[in-house]
Amino acid sequence: MDKGAHFHRSDFQVHTPRDLRWTGPNATTEDERNAYARDLVTACRTRGLQAIAVTDHHCMTFVPYIQAAALEETAPDGDPLAPADRLVVFPGMELTLGVPCQAILILDADFPAEFFGQILTALTIDQAPPEEAKTHMVSQLTHIQSMKQLKDELDKHSWLRGRYTVLPNVSGEGQHSLLRAGQHAKYAEMPWVGGYTDGEMSKLKAGTLNILSGKDKAWGHKRIAVIQTSDTRRSDHQTLGLPSTWIKWATPTAEALRQACLAQESRISLDAPRVPDTYVATVSVTNSAFLGPIDLALNRQYSALIGGRGTGKSTVLEYIRWALCDQPPPGDEDETPNYQGRRRRLIDATLKAHGASVEVTYVLNGVSHVVRRSALDGAVQLKIDSGAFAPCTEDEVRALLPIQAYSQKQLSDVSVRVEELTRFITAPIKAELDRLARLAADKAIHVRELYATRQRYRDLSRQVASRDVERRSLAIQAEAVRSSLAGLSDADRAILADEQPYKSAGRVIESWRAGAGTLAERASDLRRIAATQKSSLEPAPETPAAQKDALAAARADYARMLDDAVTALDGLARAASAIRTGEGADSAWNVWDNAQAGFQARYAEALGRSSSHGEKVAQLASLESRLSDLDADATRMRETVATLGTAEERYAEAREAWLAAQAERDGLIDRECAALTDRAGGLIRVHVSRYANADDFVSSLRQMLSGSRVQGGKIEALGAAITGAEDKEAAWSGALAELERLADYRSEQVQGDARPAAPLLTRFGLTANDLDRIADTLQPESWLNLSLTPIVSVPIYEFRARQDEYIPFRNASAGQQATALLKTLLNQAGPPLLIDQPEEDLDNPVMLEVVNQLWTAKQIRQVVFASHNANLVVNGDAELVTWFDHRTTGDQSRGTIQGVGAIDVEDARAAIKRIMEGGEAAFTLRREKYGF
Repeated sequence: MDKGAHFHRSDFQVHTPRDLRWTGPNATTEDERNAYARDLVTACRTRGLQAIAVTDHHCMTFVPYIQAAALEETAPDGDPLAPADRLVVFPGMELTLGVPCQAILILDADFPAEFFGQILTALTIDQAPPEEAKTHMVSQLTHIQSMKQLKDELDKHSWLRGRYTVLPNVSGEGQHSLLRAGQHAKYAEMPWVGGYTDGEMSKLKAGTLNILSGKDKAWGHKRIAVIQTSDTRRSDHQTLGLPSTWIKWATPTAEALRQACLAQESRISLDAPRVPDTYVATVSVTNSAFLGPIDLALNRQYSALIGGRGTGKSTVLEYIRWALCDQPPPGDEDETPNYQGRRRRLIDATLKAHGASVEVTYVLNGVSHVVRRSALDGAVQLKIDSGAFAPCTEDEVRALLPIQAYSQKQLSDVSVRVEELTRFITAPIKAELDRLARLAADKAIHVRELYATRQRYRDLSRQVASRDVERRSLAIQAEAVRSSLAGLSDADRAILADEQPYKSAGRVIESWRAGAGTLAERASDLRRIAATQKSSLEPAPETPAAQKDALAAARADYARMLDDAVTALDGLARAASAIRTGEGADSAWNVWDNAQAGFQARYAEALGRSSSHGEKVAQLASLESRLSDLDADATRMRETVATLGTAEERYAEAREAWLAAQAERDGLIDRECAALTDRAGGLIRVHVSRYANADDFVSSLRQMLSGSRVQGGKIEALGAAITGAEDKEAAWSGALAELERLADYRSEQVQGDARPAAPLLTRFGLTANDLDRIADTLQPESWLNLSLTPIVSVPIYEFRARQDEYIPFRNASAGQQATALLKTLLNQAGPPLLIDQPEEDLDNPVMLEVVNQLWTAKQIRQVVFASHNANLVVNGDAELVTWFDHRTTGDQSRGTIQGVGAIDVEDARAAIKRIMEGGEAAFTLRREKYGF
């Protein structure tokens, strides 16, 4: 786990058997007290508590027992718990002061137990002897008449100063609360920044909430944080943690609690807090020429990398981006830096020479994904959860483990590139967009398959029609030859006359048999599918007992259906085989085959008796042979055409489905545009212009017509005409329809047919010569590719210059653009957000607005900033601060990570003040915001 601040579910008013109002058995002996302490620790674990304060009235006897039990707790497997997983036990006492009010004194969790007695002495508390079951009756500390005086008394002792905090009772107007009538001056002057309630804060009255929120002038407009406690004192622990409070700290100290109260929106939650489920957890570098080996854990909320210029904080961000294959935008020599070149030079200079690799752990919805990338060849490997490392592609990493990242000054450059602006819309919905992209790709494949089927159907239909024309000619010729045969007997002439009816009947019979063959083939395919599903049918999975019978019955139904399907398909295959082969002596098919064979024999004999007309008989035989071949071909073609009879409809349906997928994507982006406008607080307004960008369409068509002598300007004008039409979709589909007719037309193959008319293309600026050239060049396969090249919808961005007045986003200043974009990024859920020195893009007056947004942002997405601005770090309340410096003072050739911590850790605060300009002022501002 990182060394930053994390939420801990806490109950800061836990009483023990020493309490006079304790419900349950006493615990007097060492064994009884140890047993109680272990039972309390177990109860905390059961109730999900991670921290407690033991706060008996004017007594600290049980604190060491409970702390020892927490240290001795083991994991379910018996292994010792990691320090971060142990129950935190704050030593404390409940005080009854002469203010008058009650208050809870809380010490550092590691405060030495040998000083507990001295605290009692410092407050003139007479604690009952430790061996007694109960503490003394509580005597009011009448000598302490104000909260300020309490601090003065405690601060007299150097061993105690800075290691405690006090939470006064602020439970409304009760006798133990600081908020009862007449106490407003003492409340306003007190040096504490938090208070506690007995029970839920939601039960406080509106007037009390106004005081605590700093909205009551009479009470000094003093705002404090409120920690709700259970005030539990039962041996069955039924009230333990009811209610509790989630408090954030890195180390369990009184200072950490004070810092939490100073940043209560960020560090205190009365309900289970929201924290990102998707975050970069660690980055590890085997070696670096500049930073050496790196092993850094990041906080899942807000991590700040600080240090002087050239100490390495930007380098670490670039290493993370490179490992996760985040693609920097291309540079533009005139307008923007070459981010890709910078990245490449950094990797080559600092990692490649050492043969180094970068490893990043990315947690996705609780599942660890580790990416390892080699600097030698850029090869990427991925390990998911406890699996093994396996090679993967950069695209796969980007799709699975996305981040949003910006280099120095890059936010100010975003408006130069539409694709960078569009990332603000697409990043939050990337998973859904990826799903729709896959859906559209699948639909496009289906369109291509059905287009080929449709083209085959059309081609076969034309061939059948052509064969029919040829057959009619041959049939008439054969009949003329037969009629010219002279000297035949009436019987032979009758036989010859029957030849045509037999032929006609034979064609029908063959078409039936071909149909049976087609069904047999399809039945065989279906049977294989059914048999495969039957053989791979899994047992019913384990389910709740109530649904076990239903699941078993559903499986039985499915298995029975598969059995019935196999049986039926076997029967169909047998029936089709009988028709094709004429099985069975008495079958109609066999009777027909015998009858036809007999007729053919008689027909041949009749022709043989016409020996005087040998030349004509030979001519007739040749014609009939050609007719027979034509009939066989036509029968096969007609059967195939029959199976493709719905090709036109199915192709049209597939294309509509592809268009629907495009429309669904546009609709999703349209909704996200509206959401982005809302998240930007109206600073940015975005809407989708449908069918607005024909660049891909124009580029594809120009390539397809290469060498046709159709001018490129006219092709571009066609794209412009489509995007400029009143009904853009109709213009696009109409242009495609006319281009398809031209692609299907071939002047050298269609004699006498005029080239198809193209009125819409003509209106869009193409001449008759252009259309002829297109018809001669454009192929159906190319047209298909063109038809699947959409006219892209484009988001239109505007900036609010003043109330209700918007200007094109590119016309806003760089500072205005960056401010609007950063506020939008911080207000939207999404993947981890990494920005290098965001303050360089921002105007100073908006810095505190951004700071306030950070508190909300880190609840919905991980934020990692490299920054020189102390306000972003201190008042943005970074959960983790990593500070960098040069490895050797005065030598800027190498940097190093000097330390890691949180604002509630003294070393981190000292580093901020030492390294960051304005660091001390930032901490002062943090205090002044709350009136302290």
